[in-house]
Amino acid sequence: MRTALLTVAAVLALTGTAATGPTTAVPGPAPATTAFHETLRTLTPPLGAALDAEVDPAADRLYVSSSDGTAHRLTAYDTTTGAPVGDPVELPAPATVLALGPPGTLYLGLSTRIAVYDTASRTLTDHRVPVEGSVSLLAADPGQGRLYVGNQAAKSVTVHDTATGAVVGAPVVFPFHPAGLAVDTTSHTGYATYVGGAVENGSVVYRNVLNAVDGATGRLTGTVSLGATALGSMGVTVDPAGRTGYVANLAAGTVSVVDLTALKVTGGLTVDGNPKALAYDPGTGTLYAARTGASSVAVVDPAAGTVTETIPTGERPAALALDPTDHTLYTVAGGAVTQTVRRAPKPPEPTPTGEPTGPTPTATNPTTTNPTPTSTPPSPEPTATTTATEPPTQEPTPTATPTETSPTGATGGDTGGTAPDPDPDPAPDSDPDPAPDSDPGGSSPTGGLAATGGLAATGSRTLPLALTAASLAALGGAALLLTRRRGRSAREHTDAP
Repeated sequence: MRTALLTVAAVLALTGTAATGPTTAVPGPAPATTAFHETLRTLTPPLGAALDAEVDPAADRLYVSSSDGTAHRLTAYDTTTGAPVGDPVELPAPATVLALGPPGTLYLGLSTRIAVYDTASRTLTDHRVPVEGSVSLLAADPGQGRLYVGNQAAKSVTVHDTATGAVVGAPVVFPFHPAGLAVDTTSHTGYATYVGGAVENGSVVYRNVLNAVDGATGRLTGTVSLGATALGSMGVTVDPAGRTGYVANLAAGTVSVVDLTALKVTGGLTVDGNPKALAYDPGTGTLYAARTGASSVAVVDPAAGTVTETIPTGERPAALALDPTDHTLYTVAGGAVTQTVRRAPKPPEPTPTGEPTGPTPTATNPTTTNPTPTSTPPSPEPTATTTATEPPTQEPTPTATPTETSPTGATGGDTGGTAPDPDPDPAPDSDPDPAPDSDPGGSSPTGGLAATGGLAATGSRTLPLALTAASLAALGGAALLLTRRRGRSAREHTDAP
């Protein structure tokens, strides 16, 4: 019985420790993350060097014009895979500038004329729009059916009707050739820059001006002075939603911010490295500036007024094309086109803190602490009138005057299971297979089972119910068998002559 009770105590101690809830990682505060750009691939034309590029987001196509000085081609690429689509189209002259018009229409500036390429039938129509001079810039407004043409030789900007090719109004002539051209497709207004110097009072004075041209009439509707520096304002792009224009100032290393409604400069962004070509992504509010003196593209956050990232191009960037749907930038540099995509911020990683998140077991008996078996004096001898229905005693209480027991110790049952046996059995049981005892509970109805049950009840506050039942069933069985054998041996010893 001592062994059985010590086993119970050990089980209680072990399972009480194992019942503690597991410790799991708890997500901590998310680290700061920012968007970044990833270069997907570099597209090299099959012949010659890339001159310009234009992207068609609806068709997932990129068009690249190239020339080796003798042969001139237009190549289409799948923007998803980067693979060429069909064979390159032979061109009668180098296409130095491209512009995407109404669906299925691509305009090509071929020096002294404008050709139209049908992207569905893959056919080219030359001399679609004749130009007196030389085509240096193109910008299209598909919604209004307008094409803006910058003419370097004529120092002008002319608006054409894309349906007929006719000139809308009269050409807008500047004192110097246009250096940059963009169109606001919301207000249907074109914006062109020019920079040049003139002698005034014996000194050379430079003028940098942004000009607004109405698409409906082809007339000049306003100008904005951008400063007086040499190699000044060139590239221009527009934020249609915010009615804001951005103008790259090459030598100054800045980008002017212009309120297009009030036609005035409202601020400036520092972008070193001689910024020239610009592109704006309205979906992300990101401005891209090609830095010709640093062989890279600056990623600018206009709201914060800072350069957040630099995209190396290897060679001097000459032109930019933007897909606002996929937030993908195409940079023409070194005779090739680099495809760069904007990635979303990386998700935060959880930070383990070691704090428990599982349920914490609580005691069912708040007044009872860890049970410790203690030795008790022998309990009173049960009489013959004691029945099996007598309620078991969970914790025996010693009496002041113990009841006299039989000299043979036959009725000296161990009700508590912890007191030493006062009269050990002097002779071993001679019957290897005794008959069933008529008293299934042993000499005491509250024998080893009651004592073991008392311990289990005390320690069950930390034991899972299933483990308690299984442990007590096994230990109680052993106690019951030992009690039966002691009781029968005592009776046989008493009956002996």
